[in-house]
Amino acid sequence: MTNRVLKRPDGHTVDAARRVRNADALTYRPMPWLHAGLIIALACLLTVLPAEAQADSPVPENATSRSFGNSWTCDPGFVREAGECAEIVVPDNAYATKAVYGRGWECVHGFDRQVDKCVEIFVPANAYLDNNGSSWRCDRGFERDGGVCRELKVPANAFLSDVDFGTGWECERGYVKEGLSCDRIDLPGNGYLTSSRYGSGWACERGFLQMSTSCERVIVPANAHLNYNGDGWDCNRPFKQAGEGCVLPREGALD
Repeated sequence: MTNRVLKRPDGHTVDAARRVRNADALTYRPMPWLHAGLIIALACLLTVLPAEAQADSPVPENATSRSFGNSWTCDPGFVREAGECAEIVVPDNAYATKAVYGRGWECVHGFDRQVDKCVEIFVPANAYLDNNGSSWRCDRGFERDGGVCRELKVPANAFLSDVDFGTGWECERGYVKEGLSCDRIDLPGNGYLTSSRYGSGWACERGFLQMSTSCERVIVPANAHLNYNGDGWDCNRPFKQAGEGCVLPREGALD
């Protein structure tokens, strides 16, 4: 066996172990300075372990030991700061929470947190506090403009809507929105009014194709029928479309 050679701090080299022979076995005796190195390394490791992992960790005032390990947690009304439990200072118009971390308090309904205090939320005219009590919204018929609520201008032939986006109003049935006004829909023959808020506001009866301002009748060729939408045609089985008509496929070409 080849001996391992180690270099000592003083520059000398030594065998990693002294071999002691006897008649039955070969044993090794580690060098004394190796034992000292291991002890120093272990001591350094212990110094960097977290305080909660070390034995005999002291429990500060206003704290309770946990049922596992040597850790602890602050009592309700206190927050952990620099290894101690500091009393939570709850400002006016606030209440203490049971959160383990954070500031430990929240503002009451109608107040908003600003740094370390709770400031009352200003609700302008024609507005109300939202359900969370942390903001405000304008009444129906008004829209937010900075910090105030201004009245919506609803044009003729329109009504207030219940959506929270857009202009806040919609055109009555039979009218279509054009900019900030509602224009009457010019309904063509074979057309009908729709309830859609978008588009032209009208559609064509089944069997007619909608154009820009009219409804054109769909011409159905022989051996065909109106399609599912009713604005075109499909060939009857087993006919296939060929231009503007339906023809039988060649023999052997059936699907």
